[in-house]
Amino acid sequence: MRRLSEQIKACIDYRSFYTRYCQTHARISSNRLQSLCPIPHHAHSGRGNPSLSVDLERGLFHCFSRDEGGDCIRFYELMHSVGFVQAVNEIASELGLTQKQTESSLIRSTAPDAEEAADNQYEPLAADRLSAICEAFLGACRREDQSEGRNYLARRGIDERSTRRVGVTYFPRRAYRRVMRRMMEEFPLDELQRSGLFNRQAHLTFYRHRLLFPFYVEGRAVYLQARTTASGVEPRWHNMRGSVPSLYNVDLLEDLNSSEVVYLVEGFTDTLTLLTHGFAAVGLVGAGGMKEEWLAPLGRFKVVAALDPDAAGERAAARYQEMFSARGMRLFQLELPSDVNEFFQHHPAAALEFKLLTEAALEEQGF
Repeated sequence: MRRLSEQIKACIDYRSFYTRYCQTHARISSNRLQSLCPIPHHAHSGRGNPSLSVDLERGLFHCFSRDEGGDCIRFYELMHSVGFVQAVNEIASELGLTQKQTESSLIRSTAPDAEEAADNQYEPLAADRLSAICEAFLGACRREDQSEGRNYLARRGIDERSTRRVGVTYFPRRAYRRVMRRMMEEFPLDELQRSGLFNRQAHLTFYRHRLLFPFYVEGRAVYLQARTTASGVEPRWHNMRGSVPSLYNVDLLEDLNSSEVVYLVEGFTDTLTLLTHGFAAVGLVGAGGMKEEWLAPLGRFKVVAALDPDAAGERAAARYQEMFSARGMRLFQLELPSDVNEFFQHHPAAALEFKLLTEAALEEQGF
């Protein structure tokens, strides 16, 4: 029922829905409807001033006379004196929706273009326009409820302060059509498609992947990757068109003093875990994702690699030792029994242990 209710909110026309009921002394201005409240049990006389206010963009209503409000489903419940399940089923029936059909249809229509087809069809987008689209998309999503994304990360031991610091953003499924419309109002469809944010069917591609991780360079979002928060969804990751432009969280380095310890880790979750516990960290997209041109900003720090203890992590660590050495730089290695996030979740004194392990690695490896 919850998922079907989200599908309703993603596709319903709020203006048509509310104006069906709100016709007495109704007026619309700047996406806000004001009307005499039609809710039966509120028992308004019909002779007062308009007391019902509706946000037609978000679909939320509030009756100021009775101090009662909610979303479109709650409004339907009150208008028809029915419960939540009946309201959801009846609205869905009016819209021609079933949960399974709607989900399947949206998954197909919002799927990213095949990489080969996209490369042949679209010219790369200029960096400044790609950044503008990233910033606008993040801004539109941040206007929506962020609680589900914050809760997802909190279950992994990552605090809100750290997610805000690096700009992690959640894109609620119920806001899909609203955010898509905002982006189409602000940018030409061709640019949205060239960025990878929209597909050839003119649909926003970030439907199943809603936890957004922006890459900031000099304070501007220049690229986005996103992951699904649902189990069983493959692929787990989706990104805008183009290659990863930098280390994740690279702007952190500008605020650090020389010779401080900076950790090189795999992925967003490990980076955010260390930030949560007060350690400076930058992240790679995949163990082998380091590029030669990203070494220069690390040159004034003591860089400690804390990669996953698997075959890919070991191969990457060996290769990075050579890369750093070729540039006259040192790369220290930290050996953990698990990835960083798991280590911090399963060790009660993880921050202290992590610091002691780092000091031991620096000493043993000749610092």
